Amino acid sequence: MIDLHCHILPGIDDGAKTLEQALEMARIAEQDGITHTACTPHAYPGVYENEAKGIFAAVSSLQQHINDSGIKLKLTHGADTHLVPNMLSN
Repeated sequence: MIDLHCHILPGIDDGAKTLEQALEMARIAEQDGITHTACTPHAYPGVYENEAKGIFAAVSSLQQHINDSGIKLKLTHGADTHLVPNMLSN
């Protein structure tokens, strides 16, 4: 099973607050049969200033901790992006 929307990255939005909480979320996902999770932190200007570089680094770091903990969950990158009218106006 694949989870396409998860706020598992610790400390960067309203999801997992700590590394320990993120690892517990990973353990629960594994127990539920999830093999892959898309990490989708909020990217909401003025509230959650998450950009690609930081998300990639956070995913890489958490994946290493997951691996070190023996949890069989693979992470990938994503974002929960807030769109507003005229966001891309010329």
